[in-house]
Amino acid sequence: MEPGMIQVTRLEENEDGSANLEIETDREATRFLVEVGLTRLLEMAVDKENDLYKFEDENEREDNEPTTTPKSD
Repeated sequence: MEPGMIQVTRLEENEDGSANLEIETDREATRFLVEVGLTRLLEMAVDKENDLYKFEDENEREDNEPTTTPKSD
C-alpha cells in the first residue's frame, strides 16, 4: 500500500440503499481521517445555526436510541 492510501477491501450493499464498507489505511491516512473528522465534528458542534447536529445529553435524545456503533461479528 502506498503512503497515505485508503483502500476499500470489502463493499456490501444493503437492500435499504445503505452499504457496509471495510477499508485499510496506513498510519498517515488514519491520522488524516481522524484529524479531518475531529475538526469537522468540532465545527458542527460550535455552529449555533446548525440544528442537525448538537451535543446533547442521552436523556435529551428524541429517539432515545444508543449513540454507539454496534460491534460486528
